[in-house]
Amino acid sequence: MGVRRVLLVVMLVAALGCWPVVAWAAGSQPERRTARGAIPAAAAVASVEADFNNDGFADLAVGVPREGVGAAELAGAVNVLYGSTTGLSGSGSQLFFQGGGGVTDVAEPFDSFGAALAAGDFDNDGFADLAVGVPGEDLQAIPNAGAVNVLYGSTTGLSGTGGQFFSQDTTGVLGAAEPEDTFGAAVGAGDFDNDGFADLVIGVPAEDPGGAALAGAVNVLYGSAAKLTAAGNQQFVQGSGGVLGTAEIGDQFGFVLAAGDFNNDGFADLAIGAPFEDVGSVKQRPCNRAADQRCWWRAARDSNPQPPDP
Repeated sequence: MGVRRVLLVVMLVAALGCWPVVAWAAGSQPERRTARGAIPAAAAVASVEADFNNDGFADLAVGVPREGVGAAELAGAVNVLYGSTTGLSGSGSQLFFQGGGGVTDVAEPFDSFGAALAAGDFDNDGFADLAVGVPGEDLQAIPNAGAVNVLYGSTTGLSGTGGQFFSQDTTGVLGAAEPEDTFGAAVGAGDFDNDGFADLVIGVPAEDPGGAALAGAVNVLYGSAAKLTAAGNQQFVQGSGGVLGTAEIGDQFGFVLAAGDFNNDGFADLAIGAPFEDVGSVKQRPCNRAADQRCWWRAARDSNPQPPDP
């Protein structure tokens, strides 16, 4: 893959809304996870635009992480609308979910497939590809370990056939699949080594590095002619590998991601949000729903949150 550039890490206090990266939902407020098993409910759908069929028109992928698939409630899905001279059209649109259309794995309750989306040409064939975060994915007996499905573009658009499925249980991927890691809660794409292949970054905001619960981490998989690969992959946490800061309980480093060439040297750089980082003596207080009506939206994924009465 060549020499890796050191990724630029920027500690963000608020969520970024920059295309092509979405963490849980574009424009939504960060939701502190106050307990294990409480995956926050998205306040808006995730979406990304890219030319999946390389016809010169931008196409739109929209995540529907609370979509029910058969009897599997909140399994999640992704709708894709294709561009044309008359704009986006429902004609020829697609609906993807796990276990359908060649997409790896099975739609299960509360998987939240489509909670985060990122587009990039991971195999450099001229067709944009789509990474789909599945942060509620259970891996065998490991609940909410999380995963990412990758769908590849073609002349006929995106396809689940020939796609990929990554988790921290995938051979070679750094880290270990653990309960409530939510691997895939955020995803992003950029060419970090400037080799012409888009690379994939994956937020794991509930990772417990060194035993610090919910401190968070970020995994990076590199693109190649053979698609995304675990070969030479990386994992970043605060306080390790030159990353500034310290991995602390509840930071949720990796909650949101944004890629861009911030210094215009030809290599994509990466900004990583840690919205619950304590800055000096300024502490992030937990949400008290009884005392603060602004907290109503911080609900577990398996609830149907409603705002309180005024």
